[in-house]
Amino acid sequence: MKELSKLDREYREKLRKKNIGYLAAIIFMLICSAILFIGTKWYELKINDHAVGFLSGFFFSLCSVFVIFLFKNRQTMKNPEKLRQERIVKTDERNIEISAKSLQITTFVMVISLAILSIVGSFISRTLMTTASGLLNLFLISYIISYFFYKKKL
Repeated sequence: MKELSKLDREYREKLRKKNIGYLAAIIFMLICSAILFIGTKWYELKINDHAVGFLSGFFFSLCSVFVIFLFKNRQTMKNPEKLRQERIVKTDERNIEISAKSLQITTFVMVISLAILSIVGSFISRTLMTTASGLLNLFLISYIISYFFYKKKL
């Protein structure tokens, strides 16, 4: 195997850590699926059949996406040339700026959508209103925590 540069080794380590996160997410999705299955079959929890099908598909889809990401990263880590090319693409300032702007707009759209859902939900269902408001609060709290964390770290 070709000797990797320091930057490539660092990027390879970053991919390895991402793979650990993907593996944790896969395990979490499988646990959620198992809880859903055990709850509905063994404990006979009353859950709408549509909801069971939706959640099963949701967990399976997310698990599949994480498996694809995991294998893609493993293939990249095994091929030095592919690793180098991906590192260059991922660390390109233009791509980083595009990603940051896209994330900024996505965040704005999500906050506005949850605020509208909270308002509309107040007319339809208290549960819908509190869920949307709770998600907005969770979003705000996670932003504040991550902001101060990275402010100290970077």
